[in-house]
Amino acid sequence: MSLQALMHLALSIMMTSLVLMFWLTYASGYVCHFDPHCTCSMSSSVQHLGNVECKDGPSYLPSFNTSKLVTLSLVNNDMHNLPPNQLLRTGLYKLEISKNPIYYLHEESLTGLERSLWEIHITDCKLSNIPANALRHLNKLKILNLTGNDISTITSEQLKGVANSLNKLILADNHISVLPHGVFSSLNQLEVLDIHGNSIVSLEPGVFTPPPAKLKILDLSDNLIDSMSYKQLANIKMLHTLNLNSNKISTLYDASTNVKLVLDKLFLEYNDIEELISMSMTNFDVANITSFKGNPLVNIQPNAFQGCRITELNLSNCKLRQIDPESFNGLENTLQSLDLTGNNISTFSFPLLLKYENLRLLNLDYNNIKNLLWMNHPEEMEQEVQLTELSLTGKTNSPFVWSKLPKMVHLQSLAVSRIEQPHINPKDFQQFSVELETLKINDGNLKSLNRHMFQMVRGIKTLDLTDNTIEKIDAKSLIEISHSLEHLILTHSLDKKIRTFPKGFFKHLNTLQVLKINHNFLQKIPSDIQFLSNLEIFHAQDNNLDGIPKGSFKARNHKFLHEIDLSFNKITKISSKTFADLIELTEINLSDNRIVTIEHGSFVNLEKLTHLWLRGNKIQYLNSELFQNLPALSVLDLAYNSLVDFNFACLDQVGMLSSLNVNVSHNSMNALKGNSTDSSISIYIKIVDFSHNNISSVDKTYFMPVQHSLTKLFMSDNAMINATRDLFPEMLQLQLLDMSFNQMNEIEFDALRSLKQLQIIDLSHNNLTSIPIGLFQSLNSVRHIDLSSNHILQLFDSIISPASLISADLSDNSLLRVPLTAFSPSAAMNVLELSFRNNKITNLPSSESFSRFTKLRSLDVSSNRITDMGSAFNLLPSLTDLKIGNNFLHIGNRDFVGLENTLEHLDISNISISYVPPMPLPSLRTLKMDDNFITYIPMYLQSNLTSLKHLDVSYNALQSLPDVPQLNILNIAGNPISSINNTSFVDFPHLVELDIRGLPLHEFAIEGLVPLQDLETLHISNYKKLQNFNVPTYIKDMEALRTLHFEVTGASQIGTELNGLLSERINNLIITGHELKSLPDNLLHGVQSPVFKLTLRNTSVENIQAKVFSKNLRSLVLDVEENYLTALGNPSNVDGPNRPHSTYLTELYLSGNKWNCDCKLGWIETWQRKRRQYGSHDYTIDDVREAQCKNKQNKSMLFILKSELECGWSDGNTLESNFILITLLLCLKLTYTSAS
Repeated sequence: MSLQALMHLALSIMMTSLVLMFWLTYASGYVCHFDPHCTCSMSSSVQHLGNVECKDGPSYLPSFNTSKLVTLSLVNNDMHNLPPNQLLRTGLYKLEISKNPIYYLHEESLTGLERSLWEIHITDCKLSNIPANALRHLNKLKILNLTGNDISTITSEQLKGVANSLNKLILADNHISVLPHGVFSSLNQLEVLDIHGNSIVSLEPGVFTPPPAKLKILDLSDNLIDSMSYKQLANIKMLHTLNLNSNKISTLYDASTNVKLVLDKLFLEYNDIEELISMSMTNFDVANITSFKGNPLVNIQPNAFQGCRITELNLSNCKLRQIDPESFNGLENTLQSLDLTGNNISTFSFPLLLKYENLRLLNLDYNNIKNLLWMNHPEEMEQEVQLTELSLTGKTNSPFVWSKLPKMVHLQSLAVSRIEQPHINPKDFQQFSVELETLKINDGNLKSLNRHMFQMVRGIKTLDLTDNTIEKIDAKSLIEISHSLEHLILTHSLDKKIRTFPKGFFKHLNTLQVLKINHNFLQKIPSDIQFLSNLEIFHAQDNNLDGIPKGSFKARNHKFLHEIDLSFNKITKISSKTFADLIELTEINLSDNRIVTIEHGSFVNLEKLTHLWLRGNKIQYLNSELFQNLPALSVLDLAYNSLVDFNFACLDQVGMLSSLNVNVSHNSMNALKGNSTDSSISIYIKIVDFSHNNISSVDKTYFMPVQHSLTKLFMSDNAMINATRDLFPEMLQLQLLDMSFNQMNEIEFDALRSLKQLQIIDLSHNNLTSIPIGLFQSLNSVRHIDLSSNHILQLFDSIISPASLISADLSDNSLLRVPLTAFSPSAAMNVLELSFRNNKITNLPSSESFSRFTKLRSLDVSSNRITDMGSAFNLLPSLTDLKIGNNFLHIGNRDFVGLENTLEHLDISNISISYVPPMPLPSLRTLKMDDNFITYIPMYLQSNLTSLKHLDVSYNALQSLPDVPQLNILNIAGNPISSINNTSFVDFPHLVELDIRGLPLHEFAIEGLVPLQDLETLHISNYKKLQNFNVPTYIKDMEALRTLHFEVTGASQIGTELNGLLSERINNLIITGHELKSLPDNLLHGVQSPVFKLTLRNTSVENIQAKVFSKNLRSLVLDVEENYLTALGNPSNVDGPNRPHSTYLTELYLSGNKWNCDCKLGWIETWQRKRRQYGSHDYTIDDVREAQCKNKQNKSMLFILKSELECGWSDGNTLESNFILITLLLCLKLTYTSAS
């Protein structure tokens, strides 16, 4: 072999190794050895764990010692702190902590990461300050993201430790109202500063004096800024992107300064700008990309943009009625893109285009255009239009006439709607050239695809005919673009008469990469897709396909195919080798069909397949070798079928290079019978979910095929009555076992003996009365034990023995005493969390008994029969969270001795006290004393509880407000407070959430809530004793308010309490009240936010009509779970998202009601199809699946909609439209009769 050949071979081996290493690092992870809620991208048996992600479950991080990590992600783990030195010597590059109740970082939490940590993301937690001490030595830190915390104050001192390295600082969605003088001045390397979603009213004069030398991007969107701070911004010499979206700015021009900013991007969307006066942009020299989207802009005066160079101008979703060419004076030589989408423009004149010789993109979608005016007839024009992109879509525009367009030989993209004729003629494209690459005819009234229609535009690469009603298709209609077409979108394009495509229609499309024929009435998959040799994506969901013909997907032709979606059809059978040898295929979606049979070898040799969805079908049996050689499969979803058994033999050679997760929940299995699995077959399942079946027995050999691979086993919501020693074989990898919500009366002492690596065991919600001695004896790795909601009377001494124990939950049992002796000395020494809530405990153990639990952080003994607290907790040096409410408790003067420096959260609600007990607890952050008889809050509470942020004293006997000014959250609901005046809340400057529901108010000053300028969430009632009470009147000046919770008591309907305009910031309305039976038609008329969520909870409302949603909300999330609803009108008045002046439902939650499933609810199926059509991730589908139809034997709503109701896809949209149609027909009939 020559030297050159050897070098080529060596290079090939090296590249292959690098690719393999990269894939191993970033592929779907392995379950980590230290916690089953965590995945590691590298095998946990090696020292390098790679990317570690712990999500949706309580996680315990061990000392990693010498293990190396690249990234660590901790999401929704109920983690209260990051222990000191936890990450020492890990070499961590990126740390992400999200949705955890972390109030602060210990100063040593990040010790050892000084030279490796580049990114910190602590988001949606509870931080009240920037953790300065923890950051002080992080010399390499580039990104600090503290979005969604409770930070209200920032100082330059807090950022001092990272001043020389920090490149990006994100403090979004906090409670910051003031930026102090020079707060960012020391950040020498800062390039991106994001402070959106706060309550900043203005920029202090010296906030950027001196400025961060390298600051380029400044995001101040979603604040309360009402004017342009040119002088402050001018100090930032390197600034090129300024985002001021969603503020209160109404004017731009500032005559008091000669400042002229030079920007690349300027965003002023969704402000209060109604008019751009002449010379409005005087204070800008350059703003290349400028957006005024979503302003109430009605007029642009001549010369408004004079003096400013703009290349892209966005004026979409405003209120413009006409375009004056003089308005854009000064932009003749620079303007390249003009977006006028969603205005009320009725006339557009061609001279405007000629004036701007560099204009390349023009968007006039969704206007009211009646006339397109040209100087001459298009064929007489000498000067060519230089546009490369033109969009004229939208039903509100007049029918589109091809002949009115001027010559556009450079046009590359054209989008139109409502074409004048129901077909396309070759001459329609005579104004264009081969440069036209993208053609979209959406909502175009197109009826036919004719032969040779593209003979004058043979270079089209993307053809999108979405939302048409094509009745006739010529097989050779695309022949002229067969050599160029790459994307063909025929979504919701065909009339219901079209059941299949004509033979040969796709045959010649050799370059086609994406084919979408979803949301039609097709019954057959086109046979000639087998010839599409470059096809990568094939979508045909939401049709009436009854099968997949053999040979539809061929290995020799479909070498690039990686995604197939055939969900929501009527497929009943998958034949052998339907999906075989497709080397690039990664995803197959066959969910929600009617599949009963899957033949032997239906999925074979798909080496890159990672996701296979088969949920929501009617599969009863899975024969052996259905799935063969699928080494990369990580998700196999078989939930919501009719499986009566599950044979592991069907998964031979499946998932061996991944962490295979198999979901067979919500099926019809009564027993798991022994597998007839050959010993030579290798099963690689890591996670299997058998929950929500009816399993009552398991053969002793059933789990043997997966005994060497299984790490998580979910068996909840079944009918198991006991657990014997033969239930589980030796499963050395099993870390999580969930047997909750069964009917277990007994569990044998050695039932778990072979699960030596078990870390989490959940036996909650069963019928256990005792735990046998020795059950946990061999489980040396157990960290979490859940025995809650059983009937356990007592526990034997030292029965809970694992030294690795972190938490134990024994709540909702029948314990007569706190079973501290049930924990062995080694278990007691390490446990962090204990819950004995809702038992029959009458006395607390002595402090000496508790003293063994030196690391205990959280203790819950609430809802028992305890009468005296005494000194029980005095020797718990680590206790931070104590719940002792719902007892008949006496608290003495020294009951909290020993907890002064550790206790942070205390719940003493409903303990029948009439006084506030002494609490010298300077570390306390949360105090709940609701449902007591407290008549006043003593003054010493403020001095004793200096860290208190959250106080709940609801449903007591208070007649006045407590004096605790440092609070962020205050709940005084249900107290006999009769008056709120203008000064009631003056002493609460930091309050962000207030609950004043259920107060017997006789007096409520109109400006009583005005002092709460930082308030973001308000809980309020319909105060029946107040005449003409109106919520919008009381909150009109509370500009920071985002969430309004309105509780109705003593009334069956809402009167005028919610009439009036709500602030643009209020985007979340919650309505509760069991007595409420109806909603007013004008409920949402005062909403001004373009994105809005309406929640209806625990009411007696039975019907919500469509006219309740008649206000144009643009984007609506509707949550109506847990009510008494039987009917719901369609909230959408448009069939797609992002349409101006309309409402489109984006999310819907409706389980927990008593639905009457008929065609009046048929719009839900239509809406879901539309969501899928527009590519929305359908994460609400299972909520519709879980919703029950009371009139259909409580069957699943999704099942009824797709299987039993034949409403038609457009039924149920609005009652009004049907009524109008019927009325019109009757009128025509009467007219005809009279004439006769």
